[in-house]
Amino acid sequence: MRRLSVALCLVAMVSAKLSAELKYTMHMELKKSDAAPAQPANPMLGMLADGVMRQMVPDGAADILYMVGDKGARIEYMQAAMGQPAGAVNLAQPDGTLIVMNPTEKTYWKTTIQSALTAMQAAGISPPEVIAKRTEQFETVAGVKCEVIKFDWKMNIPIPEAARASLPPDFPTAIAMNGDSCAATEQYQKYGEILTKSTGAMMAAMGLDKIAPGGLVLRQSMQMMGFEMRSMVTQIGEEAVPPSAFEIPADFKEVPMPMGGGRR
Repeated sequence: MRRLSVALCLVAMVSAKLSAELKYTMHMELKKSDAAPAQPANPMLGMLADGVMRQMVPDGAADILYMVGDKGARIEYMQAAMGQPAGAVNLAQPDGTLIVMNPTEKTYWKTTIQSALTAMQAAGISPPEVIAKRTEQFETVAGVKCEVIKFDWKMNIPIPEAARASLPPDFPTAIAMNGDSCAATEQYQKYGEILTKSTGAMMAAMGLDKIAPGGLVLRQSMQMMGFEMRSMVTQIGEEAVPPSAFEIPADFKEVPMPMGGGRR
């Protein structure tokens, strides 16, 4: 579960890696789902779901501020989310370097997209099965037109082979979710194209390349393990971003990546 949380954190970082000046705020909310779950109820799966969701949106709601420019992207977590504490700042640089900063402790750690993929593979995290369909239905989010894309997503839980024999017969072996996204494929289309080219490997590893084909996701609703998570851009626009926003402060100290992740 901890490894999955780190993977989700890294996905959140690279999902914002666009090479232009753009600023937007994403609001996220998490609650128990009123709809039928995508897979049968299972007490053990319920425990796993509770742990994963506590990592994703611990307080039930969070806002994430994205600033992107020629030097990469800056992602600020206003509240705890995606395995990151409140106040955390992530930097995604054009060369593929990913940086996680803790302003409170004045520390940071680094990894790269390639080493993150290697760490995921070493942890037994395999690419999910994804079925996505463009609906030709459109909405307007934060003043921007977007197309609705429905999807089903399923990923095997990385269980060490040595541990499988000792698990109960009904122990869950996969996590499934379904939902829909709304992707801007006209206005801001260039950002989606840059995203696909620059982070295609990581996006494909988590199946996100099919959920937002050639577009920038402005809204998303996911039903997962008895929970519903909604995210929506509340404001977006192009504006000047200070170059210093994409740099590590001089008084910050580098520390090792947590949980033994690889670094290059």
